[in-house]
Amino acid sequence: MKKTVIYTAILSAVLIFNSCTTTPICVTSSITPMNGRVIDENMGRVEGKDTAFSILGLYMIGRPDLDLAIKSALAAKGGDTLINVGCYETYGWFLLFSTTTVKVEGEAVKFTSADAGTGDKKNEQKKDKKK
Repeated sequence: MKKTVIYTAILSAVLIFNSCTTTPICVTSSITPMNGRVIDENMGRVEGKDTAFSILGLYMIGRPDLDLAIKSALAAKGGDTLINVGCYETYGWFLLFSTTTVKVEGEAVKFTSADAGTGDKKNEQKKDKKK
């Protein structure tokens, strides 16, 4: 009977002192300026994460890095940039430690320069104007 009470008290303490919260950081159409670029291929939805831990909420081991989360998302499908991007920060608290996670979601795309398909025509027009 005593063991059951102790186990119940420990389980209750764990459940009471656990918590999680998610906060949106940013929402943007693209992480790179798209001026003069054309999307060649949409590779689909990807996500990347980076996590740091802290002990007693005081001593953080590392820092969650948004750039690392973006790089891991792009590496998943080998895209050039992300479009329709959403970034979130999640905090999780447990008995003696906590986690901070930065998450990036978006669509990986490959792009080409808008001038790539018409480059020869423009060069020809410049040569004609010079003559």
